[in-house]
Amino acid sequence: MSQSGGKTVSQLFTEKEVVEEVQNLSNECWRLRELHSDSALILGQKALDLALEYKLNGELPRIYGFIGVIQLHYLYKTKESIPNLQNALKYSLQQKDSIQLAYSYNNLGDLYLMTGNVPLSLRYSIQSVDLFEKLNHPAGKSYAFVNVGLVYRENKDFDSALNYFNKAVEIWKSTGNEIGVGSVYREVARTHEAMGDLNEAMSYYQKSYAMSLGNEKHRYAAFCLNGMANIFLIQGEYEKSLDYYTKALHLNRKQNHEFGLVDNYIGIALVNAYKRNREEGEKYLTYAMNTALKLGVNRQMIEVSKSYIDFYKILGDFEHATLSSEKFHVLYDSVLSLQQFEIINEMERSFEVQNDLLHTEQELQTNKLLEQNLVIVILLMVVVIAVMIWRYRTNKKISRKLEEMNQSKDKLFSVISHDLKNPFNSLIGFSELLLLEIDKEDYHKSKRFAKYINQAAVEGLKLLTSLLQWSLSQAGKIQFNPQESDFNDIMKELYEFYEIEVNQHHIELQIQNTVNSVFVDPDIIRIVLMNIISNAIKYTDENGTICLNASQNATNIHIEIKDSGIGMSESLVDQLFTKKTFTQSKAGVRGEQGTGLGLSVVQELVQLHKGSIKVESREGLGTTFTLQFPCNSSLN
Repeated sequence: MSQSGGKTVSQLFTEKEVVEEVQNLSNECWRLRELHSDSALILGQKALDLALEYKLNGELPRIYGFIGVIQLHYLYKTKESIPNLQNALKYSLQQKDSIQLAYSYNNLGDLYLMTGNVPLSLRYSIQSVDLFEKLNHPAGKSYAFVNVGLVYRENKDFDSALNYFNKAVEIWKSTGNEIGVGSVYREVARTHEAMGDLNEAMSYYQKSYAMSLGNEKHRYAAFCLNGMANIFLIQGEYEKSLDYYTKALHLNRKQNHEFGLVDNYIGIALVNAYKRNREEGEKYLTYAMNTALKLGVNRQMIEVSKSYIDFYKILGDFEHATLSSEKFHVLYDSVLSLQQFEIINEMERSFEVQNDLLHTEQELQTNKLLEQNLVIVILLMVVVIAVMIWRYRTNKKISRKLEEMNQSKDKLFSVISHDLKNPFNSLIGFSELLLLEIDKEDYHKSKRFAKYINQAAVEGLKLLTSLLQWSLSQAGKIQFNPQESDFNDIMKELYEFYEIEVNQHHIELQIQNTVNSVFVDPDIIRIVLMNIISNAIKYTDENGTICLNASQNATNIHIEIKDSGIGMSESLVDQLFTKKTFTQSKAGVRGEQGTGLGLSVVQELVQLHKGSIKVESREGLGTTFTLQFPCNSSLN
């Protein structure tokens, strides 16, 4: 009686049977986690109820961990998994169960990675690695290595990610665990896919897929099929891609694996976009979003939101793509705010867990005053941290705004002094010629020079107006005014404006235009082309050529300006359109000077017109600018 704590033999045997029953229930719960997740959860809850009733505290860390993992990874009930994973950590500390404590850290790392909170995920994953390495626990180390690898992949540190994945593979190989090797191969494949190494990714997907089928891991097989389908999609093999997405879809539906279905729906939607099946693609995007919302997983909701942008870009529907982008940013900002809340809340939970452990070890000997002081300290820390975060973000935002305003001011004044010089030079030159011709009483030439003076004055006014509009664009107040415009008139104006200058320098200016009436902002187009042609004249020797070719398709104008000038070095080309770097202007072939800011204006105005610009150049072999502008009513 003294050795049994006063319990009868009948009571002792009853407890032994309860312990065995709890262990059997928890083992069966873990065995059924993938094939019958709902049944596994029921068995786990029964084991938990028995353990709590009979105060079998030594069994609690494992049972809470099993229930939390099933809810997180197999039923995707993220919110429901949080208290169970926290309880697993709490009871692991109380029972001083180091192995279960390490698994608890690892599972919390999984939780925060799935919800998109990478900093907290990294924190718990590293704690798990450290503890498993101290315990020299092979299986635990491999799981922890994979988790750390996933966090590094999320941060785009692919080399570190692959390093940890390879460590996990070596452990699984040494223990003869083929399922473990196959699961890590899948993550290696996804990492190579993210790096753009498609051949290597396909190889690892195929290896993982073969191992998954051999072990009847249908979820893993579905992940691999989806990955291979992604690669076929990138390579433009749309029928193969659709076939693999469909196979993955069937496997996931068979397993009721809604998390995997989201990726399948997204893939099928994008394939339909490339095949111009808009209605079918939108249907699958709706499936994806509804499923992601049902699961409540932040990362998947963000991924679906991004997919809407890609879908409409593929279709060329930039209006819907822009709307989708705005929705994405709203969702992304809300998730970031939630993450900040989780970090602060996690600090409170961590202190609470440590406080609970302290109370347990001291058998509730800590007085109420000390407990109140600890709570006050925690609240003060939370308030201080919240204030610090708020002040940091506010100051950073103000500093960034001031820097942008200074950049805009300096840029505006420099550009005005640079680009307004050309029209005024023309005014001065033509007016001098006009005076000479009037003295000679050659009124035919006088009339022509008067026309040029008028044209230069008009262009100078237009340039000043556009530069002022550009300054407003920096403050977000620009008025973009596309309209139906005759492109032939723009080309004719350009030729007439530069005719005397190119003739004077013996340069041949060739303009070939197949664009007629289009919906564009003519002032922006004119100023952009004038800047580029002026630069081309500046750096082209006598007897050189400047060719401007303009063409269009259903949605875009394509303009190429190619000169036979002195060209640019590769390093200078790389600096041309760097947003906050102004390139020092190089003197022209005839000694012309400039500020080097003309192309900065070009970039701003091209972006304002929702267009694109690129440049190719080699020293001594000339320069080619390629412009593309949308030319349809969606510009409004």
